[in-house]
Amino acid sequence: MPSKTMRGWFKPSLGTLFARYFLATMLVQLLIIIGFGFLVTKLYEKSDQVSKLEFMNGTISLLRDRLQAQPQQNWDAQLAAIARSFSYPLKLVDQLPTELERDARPLLRQGKPYLDGDNQLLYAPMPASKRLLALGPLDVQSSDSNWISEDIEVLLIWMLLSGSTLGTLLYFSLQPLWKDLLEVRRTAEVFAEGDFSARARTAKSRLFAPLPLAFNSMASRLERQLETRQALSHAIAHEIRTPIARLRFGLTMLEEEEDAAEWQRYRDGMERDLQELEELISTSMEFAKLKRSEVPLHLETIDLFDWFDDLIDLVTPLKPPGLELTLDCAREDGAFDRKLMYIATRNLLLNAFKYAHRQVRMQVYHQGSQLIIEVDDDGCGIPEEDREKVFEPFLRLDRSRDRATGGHGLGLSFVRLIAEHHLGHASAGASKLGGARFRMIIAQPDARQQ
Repeated sequence: MPSKTMRGWFKPSLGTLFARYFLATMLVQLLIIIGFGFLVTKLYEKSDQVSKLEFMNGTISLLRDRLQAQPQQNWDAQLAAIARSFSYPLKLVDQLPTELERDARPLLRQGKPYLDGDNQLLYAPMPASKRLLALGPLDVQSSDSNWISEDIEVLLIWMLLSGSTLGTLLYFSLQPLWKDLLEVRRTAEVFAEGDFSARARTAKSRLFAPLPLAFNSMASRLERQLETRQALSHAIAHEIRTPIARLRFGLTMLEEEEDAAEWQRYRDGMERDLQELEELISTSMEFAKLKRSEVPLHLETIDLFDWFDDLIDLVTPLKPPGLELTLDCAREDGAFDRKLMYIATRNLLLNAFKYAHRQVRMQVYHQGSQLIIEVDDDGCGIPEEDREKVFEPFLRLDRSRDRATGGHGLGLSFVRLIAEHHLGHASAGASKLGGARFRMIIAQPDARQQ
């Protein structure tokens, strides 16, 4: 089991976030410095050795002259006396170390000195002698630095100064980011607990500025969808009650009825109620799918006059006797989904048939890059305060209508959804004929590409 200290280290907080980034940054900086130093050493190793050899040429010449002024048997004593004035050892050797023979011997035969870079020992040949003059180790660490070399001291000081500066900048850079993350997390937790009105405040940091905006947009869409689904489920439950009550009543009457004609009448009524339930469920499912944008949009370029003239022919048998239906449509092309547009325009016309007294008129025309479809009637009209409500699912402003003429209350809701599915809109207003005017605005392909 991990200790409490370890659990605290891995627990998300501003301190742990800062510590992780700081340590990672300092480790990377240390590796970069060490790697850079190693690279520079390798690149300039040969040039450094050449410079050191040139620098030592004068010393070697001086030592040779002093030794050659004495007999060879006195060279060791003379060199020992001279070495007291040097900071590094001086001695005479009879031969080279075995591992240096291959590299050093050619230079020594030419009378040139050889520097052993690993051990910092300089070998120089003595004229008229087989012995070699050995100087070094040339780099001797001062005892004042104890176990810490000057390079390590410089590195530690650099790490301390850069670490404190970098840590300060890093901490104050992470602080607003962490606060923004905490705000979004807190809002998400509140939202998950059921408060769908919770929204995150605007981020203070530019880096996370889009995060609360995206979360709030998502939360708004989810809230609207949940409200729509809740309202839809409540409305469906309410709508189902009536046919279920009639079915229960019909079953009771069937058990008690002895007359064959009455028994058949009750049975036919129950059949109609079952059909109504099936239509209600099917229509509600189609409405929910369209609401969730699960219905694909298939745009086609269509001759407007021919298409709407065919629509008039299809709905004419459904209009009440004596009602005049007219179409005003130019001969030009438009783009929309045939199936969805048929549902929307048919619903508009059937709705107008219910309320019109003598006349219904449909107009289809282009306005800029939009296709406008208007249906006017000379009925009682819609009060201004109710013109948005008529598009709500299962809403009927006229409660006096029975189920046969009132439908399920989804016709105009379908109209608005289909218009929005075409990147348009649907609205209700007053008609010049004296009744209501319903307008659909459909975006055309040119407008979609802008």
